[in-house]
Amino acid sequence: MIKISDALNGEELSRLASRTVKVGDVYEMTMTEANGIRPKAGDSSRDKYFIVLGFDVNGIAYGGVIINSQINKNLPSHLKLYHMPIKKSKYPFLSYDSFVDCVRLKIAFPHKFSEWSYLGEIDEYDVELIIGTVKESPAESEERLAQFGLIGDSFDALS
Repeated sequence: MIKISDALNGEELSRLASRTVKVGDVYEMTMTEANGIRPKAGDSSRDKYFIVLGFDVNGIAYGGVIINSQINKNLPSHLKLYHMPIKKSKYPFLSYDSFVDCVRLKIAFPHKFSEWSYLGEIDEYDVELIIGTVKESPAESEERLAQFGLIGDSFDALS
C-alpha cells in the first residue's frame, strides 16, 4: 500500500501541513537540536509530543512546546515554574500525568509532516494558558513570539 507522503515532494507536504495543522494539535515527532531538543547522551534525537502554538509567516516552521513526563531536575528553580501540569484523565493520548514545557518555544518543520503522528488536541482553555505561560517566560524573546504570531497584530487576529 502506498502512503500519501510517498506520492508528495517536500513542498507538497508543506502545503498539505499548512492546510491541516492547527493551533492546539499534538503530534508525536522525532526531534533533534535543530528543533530545540537536546537528545540524551549517545542519542541523535528524541521522540517528543509537540503542541502546535503558532506558524511563521513564511510557512517554513511551526512554533510550539513539548510535553515531558517530568520536569528536568537540573533546571534552575525559576524556570521550573514554567512547566504546566497536564492530566492523562483529560488527554487520553498521554501515558501518564505530565508537564508542558513552556520555558522556550521549540520548532517543527512542515516538510517533515509525513513523519509526524497526530495524537489529538489540547482544548482552547489550556492552549490559552500555555501561550500565556510561554509569553511570560524569561527565556523566550519577543522576536520569537512574534515570529510565530504569538504577539502583535497576527496574535490579535487569532484571539
